[in-house]
Amino acid sequence: MKKITVAALTLLCALMCAVSYASGTGERLSRDVVRLHIIANSNGERDQELKLKVRDAVLAATDSSVTKENIPSMLDVYRATAERTLRENGCDMPVSVEYGRFSFPTKSYEGLTYPAGEYDAVRIVIGEGKGENWWCVLFPPLCYVRGSVDSSAAAEQLKKMLAPADYELLTSGADGALPVRVRFKIVEWYNKIKN
Repeated sequence: MKKITVAALTLLCALMCAVSYASGTGERLSRDVVRLHIIANSNGERDQELKLKVRDAVLAATDSSVTKENIPSMLDVYRATAERTLRENGCDMPVSVEYGRFSFPTKSYEGLTYPAGEYDAVRIVIGEGKGENWWCVLFPPLCYVRGSVDSSAAAEQLKKMLAPADYELLTSGADGALPVRVRFKIVEWYNKIKN
């Protein structure tokens, strides 16, 4: 009985540490980055093409010197850019653009893995917003669309912004090797419920 109690307490302690670590890492990362999230009207081929055209135009309208603090002031520019892009492509669907904190699942992008959590983001919704979405990291500028940003400079900026352990967590497996990951199903459930 004593062994079972010690094992249960050890497991509980490990679980609490894992939840605390995951929560802390996600919170630190969510303070340091701003995501761009574009949601298509539907999953139809035309709507998905329009989503990518809006993406390209919004990224082109984003100055490479963007900071986390001035992104909210860009919302009108992003809205006008998205609307103009849609009109130029024969589409009159409405566009909504907002800045806020949104829940995201764990996502990998260009060798970086962002844990699930709430992140500041610019969300652009085209039409009914029922289609598949596209996302990237708007700040630091890590939205790669065939040379749209200097990826090495952006990666270096990210490395300077983050604690070494957080940067290592984001980039583990970036060299193509699959890192060993210890996962606790209960931690995943906790994060899912929390988000």
